[in-house]
Amino acid sequence: MEILLGLVVVVLLVIVVWYNKLIGLKEAVFTDEKGIGIQLDERNKLFDSLINSVKKYMDHEKGTFAEIVKLRSQANQTTGVATDATAQAAQEALSKMVSSGAINIAVEAYPELKSATNMLQLQESIENIERKLANSKKAFNMSIEDYNTTSQGIPGVLVVSLFKKQLKFDFVRWELSKEKIEKAEERVVSFD
Repeated sequence: MEILLGLVVVVLLVIVVWYNKLIGLKEAVFTDEKGIGIQLDERNKLFDSLINSVKKYMDHEKGTFAEIVKLRSQANQTTGVATDATAQAAQEALSKMVSSGAINIAVEAYPELKSATNMLQLQESIENIERKLANSKKAFNMSIEDYNTTSQGIPGVLVVSLFKKQLKFDFVRWELSKEKIEKAEERVVSFD
């Protein structure tokens, strides 16, 4: 009788331990799925914000660059009395821009504009968020794999069969359709 009671206690302990383990794995799948949503939301907000900022900066620098080219052109003209006054005014305008710190000009070079740096920062931010998103998708798929492996092995399958309502899930892994994969494989980088 004691052996039978001991065996029942061991079976109940195994069921409880495996039930709790499967619940934890199920919740990990849900948490990792939410992580993908969080990364997608962050990507959308980041992209909109960064792209707008870079566009504004580029527009500002485009105007600044055009003004500098115009002033340099005027400053380099040296024929005629009217042109000398225009050239002197252009030189003074350029000097004011440099002395105010609005631009950095090296001799016979164009100013160092910041939009190139901003574009690199934008590109780096996009790479970082895409990497985070890819990692979230991998974590989600790994959680599903852990759940499936545990729930389909013994004694997991027996515990799932006892508690189908709480533990029976057919999770779908994050993946691309065959058409999207084929399209991605055919894609070639081109600057035409």
